[in-house]
Amino acid sequence: MEYIKQVYNYKFENLNFLECGAHKEGNETLLFVENNNCYYIEANPDDFEFLKEKLYIKKENIFNLALSDYCGETSFTITTHPGNSSIKHSKEHFNELVGNCNGLFYDINVPCITYNHFIDNVICKPIDFLVLDIEGHETHILKTMFSLPLEKLPKFICIEAGYDWLERKKLLLELGYNIDFYHFNNVFLSHNTLNVEKNIDLLKQINRNYPNFIWHGKLIFENDSIYQ
Repeated sequence: MEYIKQVYNYKFENLNFLECGAHKEGNETLLFVENNNCYYIEANPDDFEFLKEKLYIKKENIFNLALSDYCGETSFTITTHPGNSSIKHSKEHFNELVGNCNGLFYDINVPCITYNHFIDNVICKPIDFLVLDIEGHETHILKTMFSLPLEKLPKFICIEAGYDWLERKKLLLELGYNIDFYHFNNVFLSHNTLNVEKNIDLLKQINRNYPNFIWHGKLIFENDSIYQ
């Protein structure tokens, strides 16, 4: 997220940020907490308690929930490898956690909620910037957004490019998002209805620095941003 304020000529104040998957290793919205409304959805009880101890986060903005495609309760798989617990691990991700990280797993039941229900009934406001890093369940969330009117779609999205990136990318493009830049294993997008000036030279520089991303020998993405 370090490039956001430089890439987009946009006033990042009094905006609503939602980060899903803000684990102990850090959270993406730290740069924006002071001047914006930052909300956090975290299903892992340990990571949820850890977030509550962060003095810079308003405790009422942290929710011990899982973001999913329905409201109710779901089985959530905890893994001993930090930041990799999920409702649904892909086969490749599961094998990686077992083979390369010696991960151990156990399931718990957690309350789950849809994106639409969260913004309509929990915080009662739209989200401007969505950070989505939920270890394989992203596609299910994106599919729920097709029923939303434009004014409910986030203006910006930061999403992890996981093993199913091609499917995630297809859905994002169909929802009307532009791929602005790739950075490490994250992809940053803005909606095509948003009239925002972009630092094209910086976008090109970032994308040149990340022509692709290879993880454990598997090609996750090849950079296809129009800003090359």
